[in-house]
Amino acid sequence: MNISNTLSKPLLACLPAYVRRKIIRGDLPDFQTDLDGVTFCRASSAEDYISCFRLLHDVYVEAGFIQPSTPPLRIIPHHSDLEAMVLMGCRTDDQGENMPIYTASLFPDNEQGLPMDTGFKRQVDVLRNQGRRLVEVGCLASHPLYRKGDKNIPMLGNRMILLHAMNTLQADDLVITVHPKYLKIYEDILLFEKIGQISSYAYVNNNPAVALRQDLHTWAQRLKKIYGKKPIEKNLHHFLFESGSICNDLPLGEEKKVVEKSYGYDMKHFVINSYLTDMQACLIPG
Repeated sequence: MNISNTLSKPLLACLPAYVRRKIIRGDLPDFQTDLDGVTFCRASSAEDYISCFRLLHDVYVEAGFIQPSTPPLRIIPHHSDLEAMVLMGCRTDDQGENMPIYTASLFPDNEQGLPMDTGFKRQVDVLRNQGRRLVEVGCLASHPLYRKGDKNIPMLGNRMILLHAMNTLQADDLVITVHPKYLKIYEDILLFEKIGQISSYAYVNNNPAVALRQDLHTWAQRLKKIYGKKPIEKNLHHFLFESGSICNDLPLGEEKKVVEKSYGYDMKHFVINSYLTDMQACLIPG
């Protein structure tokens, strides 16, 4: 089953919201917690970071979210933050090589702020003023060959994001900006709440964007209310919260040296610094 095909049916937009949601939620795929040859983890080596940033660049260029760059990597200033992490999904090919097919980044809120502050600072400040710890999900990309079909790749990515945000970063809320065409997936299926919308977002080449928020303290309860009585293979609550988990990372209270090693901090900065050096070289006449 292809969720995107279901959401794109013109009739859905004409139906009452409760009818549309019932159809969409009833047409979900069978969730799989393990896919042959596919692994999900945090990026930790220079090769990991380069492959994720290249995948992100290529997907965003294809979507019209950014202009092509040299070298072909999508790196944003917030990637340099100590707590920021890059997550990835890989498929092992016939030669035993890992090919990145999914990536997402998590950016905890701190004095540097969040990437979405460029377009939605007022909305984000409302949550900050409540004393909530925010983590932004950004830099999401799936390889074109694995973007269609039953959506198990992005759903497993969602589970990885949830576990890291809750267990490692101890977040109260996930926040994210998405293109309006993806809004129904986040609102109707994943139960995100819209907190803002703009028609032009400079961060993604002036495309429109919607800001969303997910309260991590109530998410499980709300998912269980909607999906709890469905068969286990279609139970999104069970899939995200009860179907097993990846290993927990080091808590934030560990000493800085240990945390830097855990998060691949040195490798990430090696890649970022190399990228900046290459960019500067491109600006110098040969």
